[in-house]
Order: sequence, then C-alpha cells, then structure tokens
Amino acid sequence: MGKLFNIIVCVLLAIGAQSVKAQNNETNYTLTVYTSDSKSETSFDEKHPLCGSLNGSWNMFHANYRRVSKISTGFSGQAVEIYKPAIYNAVIKTDKYIRKAVGKGEITKEEAVATLKHILDCANALALEYDTKAFEKEIANAKTPELVIRFFSHVAIEYV
Repeated sequence: MGKLFNIIVCVLLAIGAQSVKAQNNETNYTLTVYTSDSKSETSFDEKHPLCGSLNGSWNMFHANYRRVSKISTGFSGQAVEIYKPAIYNAVIKTDKYIRKAVGKGEITKEEAVATLKHILDCANALALEYDTKAFEKEIANAKTPELVIRFFSHVAIEYV
C-alpha cells in the first residue's frame, strides 16, 4: 500500500479544483495538476480494449479508485472497496457506452480515444482531490453516459 501511494503521489498530484458557473448555467471545473516525468507503474496491468494508448490512464484509474485488500475469512480471498464511487461508476458506465458506440460505428475510434483519455485524466486528477463532494453530487445526477460525457467536457485540466 505504501509503495502504491508513493507512486501515485510521485506521478500525479492534483490540487485546486475550482468551479465556475458558465453563462449557460452549467458548471465548469478547472483542475490544476502537477506532474513529474516518472513512468507510472501500478499493481493493475489491464489492457484497455479500445486502444493501447489508454492503458496507462486506465490502469492508473483502477489503482486510484479500487482498493483491494486481502482477507483471510469467507469465500473470497480479497475485498474490493471503491473510492469515490460516484466518479468511478460514471467513468465505468461511460467507458462501456463509448466502446459500444465504436462497435456500432456511431463514433470513430479516434473520437472515442480522445474522449476517454480526457475523462480518465480528469478522474485520475479528482482521485487525489480532497474536497470533491460537489463534483460527486453533480456527476451522480448525470444519469446517462451522454450526460457524463457532456459533464466531463466542462472540466479543464491545467498541467503545471
């Protein structure tokens, strides 16, 4: 657990989420992210089915949001706790929706990769934010994947 924490802190440290009401009454968020040149290594090694360029963000997303702990009693050998479930569930639901849309030919693979990359980057930055209650409340109100995509389109990431 300590090694994973050090890797996450070393790779990505997000601070200062700010929300601003836009003219159309939609909230815009700006996340300030400090990055290092270190390569990220996580305990998750899943290949994203859509594109290999998403693997790093996809694995970091799972490392940030899924807390796996070993247990010695019961039928299962491990327990999984989801951190910030509103954000996690929204991203998983949207990922499935986008993959199906690509399969049906509704959007191009390039559009899908760009959209998912932005959503995963936002989610990874939010994982390290302290106060995300307002963000989580708003994302929980986005009941469809289309609304989640629209919501994340109003989130900007500033890399420092």
